[in-house]
Amino acid sequence: MSRRPVILSLTKMHEAGMRLLREAGELRMASATDPATLQREVLGADALIIRTGGIVDAALLDCGRDLKVVGRHGVGYDQIDIAAATERGIQVVYTPGANTESVVQHVLAMMIGLSKHFPLMSAALAAGNYHFRTSIVGRELTNRSLGIIGFGRIGRRVGEVAHQAFGMKVAYHDIVPAPPEIEARAGARRTTFEDVLATSEYVTLHVPLDASTHHMIDRAAIARMRPDAILINACRGPVTVEAAVAEALDAGRLFGYGADVFEVEPPPADHPLIGRTNRNLMLTPHSAAQTEEGLRNMAEGVALDVLGVLSGEPPRNPVNDPALVKRNRKG
Repeated sequence: MSRRPVILSLTKMHEAGMRLLREAGELRMASATDPATLQREVLGADALIIRTGGIVDAALLDCGRDLKVVGRHGVGYDQIDIAAATERGIQVVYTPGANTESVVQHVLAMMIGLSKHFPLMSAALAAGNYHFRTSIVGRELTNRSLGIIGFGRIGRRVGEVAHQAFGMKVAYHDIVPAPPEIEARAGARRTTFEDVLATSEYVTLHVPLDASTHHMIDRAAIARMRPDAILINACRGPVTVEAAVAEALDAGRLFGYGADVFEVEPPPADHPLIGRTNRNLMLTPHSAAQTEEGLRNMAEGVALDVLGVLSGEPPRNPVNDPALVKRNRKG
């Protein structure tokens, strides 16, 4: 480009990424993420960077007539209309792998914390009930069964660490089988969705959010699970039916539940799970990737890919097909 590109960011990022954007172009920060504001402020922007706030739909893309690339600071891109971007010749990029270790460690922390009743023990101690320590018994992860729904980067790494560190027996369900060497590192076997639910003492979810995974873990799915199972959701909130999880915990049909994501974010004040200290719950506010390493990796990754696309380079981590994007691009 002969002029410095205009980059509109809906989010502040790690300074490592912000610095790259400022050095290469004119960085503008969105004043808000509601549709009206974004449709006004996207005018003249060559690139758009989003995190979890804001919806990038056809209406916004039509306002951004100069847009060439949308960068997602993170992994999930369900708030971006990928088909609309492709039709308009706009490349979408994201940062797969940038926060893998951060999310994996978050999942394992929840598995351990719930296994040893950290939430209940902490609440009892804060209430002055020190002797609660002998009223319930925890368990170890060692040699227990782990079921992974979605065996992509994060799911595979969870399985690998759990198997190698704790000797866990790993089963996974994914529409695509993993290469044999990947399965070997995690000691994993591929099986059905139903079998994972029925046999696993720990079930962790690592699927993208789409029509096939929306409310995948509903009442029927939970009914298939072992009553001593711990369920973890660190992918997308709408994959689970939270009311069904609450019912299962109340009925003693789940050992525990950990989640870093929610059906609605921010969650409403009357959320069926948040604030309950009488159930084995570990809930965090979509913060699994909030580590120094994860934030730096995501910020640098999205900045470099966005700037590369603006310079005419092939995208390093494309969401939509670069060939289709190029074919549909105007001018």
